[in-house]
Amino acid sequence: MKSIYSILKRAAALVAAIALPVSAASCASDTGGDTPAVTTDSVATGDDSRLTADVPVVDYDGYVFNALYWYNSGWDWRRSKDIYAEEGIGDTIGEAVYRRNMNMTERYNIKFQLTEESFDTLGNKLHSVVAAGDDVFTIVSQVQGNILSSITGGDLYDITELPYIDLSKPWWDANSVRDYSIGGRLYLVATDILINDKDGTAAIAFNKQEAQNNGLPDLYEMARSGAWTIDAMEATYKNVARDENGDGKMNEEDFYGFLGGRDVALTFFQGGGARLISKDEDDIPYLSFSSDRNFALAQRIYDLITKTDIFYDHHAMGTNDAEYQKLFENGRGLYFWMRMDAVSSMRASETDFGILPIPKYTEDQNGYSCIVSVHTSSLLSVPATVSNPERTGILLEALAAESKYTLQEAYYDVALKTKFARDDESSEMLDLIFDNRVFELGDLINPGGIRDLVLTAAANRSGSIASLYAKMEKPASRELQRVIDTILDLPA
Repeated sequence: MKSIYSILKRAAALVAAIALPVSAASCASDTGGDTPAVTTDSVATGDDSRLTADVPVVDYDGYVFNALYWYNSGWDWRRSKDIYAEEGIGDTIGEAVYRRNMNMTERYNIKFQLTEESFDTLGNKLHSVVAAGDDVFTIVSQVQGNILSSITGGDLYDITELPYIDLSKPWWDANSVRDYSIGGRLYLVATDILINDKDGTAAIAFNKQEAQNNGLPDLYEMARSGAWTIDAMEATYKNVARDENGDGKMNEEDFYGFLGGRDVALTFFQGGGARLISKDEDDIPYLSFSSDRNFALAQRIYDLITKTDIFYDHHAMGTNDAEYQKLFENGRGLYFWMRMDAVSSMRASETDFGILPIPKYTEDQNGYSCIVSVHTSSLLSVPATVSNPERTGILLEALAAESKYTLQEAYYDVALKTKFARDDESSEMLDLIFDNRVFELGDLINPGGIRDLVLTAAANRSGSIASLYAKMEKPASRELQRVIDTILDLPA
């Protein structure tokens, strides 16, 4: 098994360099079916700065690259846009997906297929396929919050064991490898093949006109200099809320300092550099909530989100995601907590907005942390019944590299930076946000319901964070250990 630490060391050491084309080598013995033909031609990029995947070019004789992908019938805008697209779709992302897939089809003689399944039944579908020993799907992309049973049930393949996969390459997210590995095993990873996880990244939008009207400091410079903290953010909005309809109470017809919801609690906790679960030197997870700093941070967040005269909690107020977003689009708040998928959907808004990272807890904190939602996004996994790991490894490494220079450029540089972001500073902030994404095992595993700890305190209007944690620590620790033991006992 590859050392996860050697992978991370290589990722950290990776620098921009001229990548010479790599000649295809002879395939190792094929683990499933006839040995495919291998060419010795490398991929010509026409760009000396472009890295190439160190994989052979193989004729896979019409193999169907079938992706099992989650959807939620109430979230059509979060359905897969990154696996399959028809020619001439006219959409920036769709055209990039089509071009990427055609490049892969011409190079490897494969076809792409998308199989969608409701997020609440996808795990059962996958399990039935694995139990039957069927090699039907090349990859699986399940909403993160529902994937644990597929991991512990043995339905997924350890990605570190796939031949040709080089997790130190920039088309694999090193932070997801660092945060989601357990004992050197990795069952889901963020990759340039997908954009769903990018859409699920947390950020803050602000109303630029209201910021100017209220004489706020340069918020971009605050973020750029590292001074963008919870205290700094609250200081800029605590006096801007106003009862616009004059009825003596705050509601959807008034103006708030901060439009948010219960998600703000955990997002700001992780943004403050805290973790529900950390890992030891052997890559083994342990509960890490219990510290004076974490308790103080949780209390600070609790104090923030219970000031209902200036903070709008859309979950408490009963507004859905779309209604909540409309409040910001209609100029009802200075700040707006969002995930990045809101940026594209707000392109028609008359509100001129800027984008900022999730604030730090203190200025001396080591960088920003923008969490990727386990509730609305998915990463990439491989079914345990993969019959030809070599083929899967070659195709995923090649597809990820191809995606970096097609899909990701379209998503990041064209769709977000050019088409939707409204100023050069917001584009700079996007770099800051995506460079500092984090993935929380406490979100993914949620032993004893620990990820809801801060949320529960806020919902119950109870500030006794330490006492709430004391009640759940032992059962949460036992549940976490059961998960770890189960994973480490899975076949290698």
